[in-house]
Amino acid sequence: MEKFMLIFHGGQLDHLSPEQMQAQLGKWMAWVDQLSKAGKYVSGEPLIPGGKLVSGPAGKTVTDGPYTEGKEVVGGYFVINAKDMDEAVTIAKDCPDYEFGCSTQVRQVMKMDM
Repeated sequence: MEKFMLIFHGGQLDHLSPEQMQAQLGKWMAWVDQLSKAGKYVSGEPLIPGGKLVSGPAGKTVTDGPYTEGKEVVGGYFVINAKDMDEAVTIAKDCPDYEFGCSTQVRQVMKMDM
């Protein structure tokens, strides 16, 4: 098994009622439960909007951000186990937020000998 990161971008859910938001969260929790039972889910978290951007020589420049278009905002991530990229992409297709404009970046995690 290889590790892959699913990076969730965008998705406009701010128009949903509290009840609809709760139902959507239930879909995410069901997906995590399904992946966990299959031995595919490693970890994941939603991200709070905003943050800081560190850049420049020796990381001396710190600014508020990142500021990106709504469709580019990273809302969260999963780390999953999959046999290959094809399986990781198949898993990513079950993300519950596609109907709200979400996209998912699928990246293989590089193995590092430590």
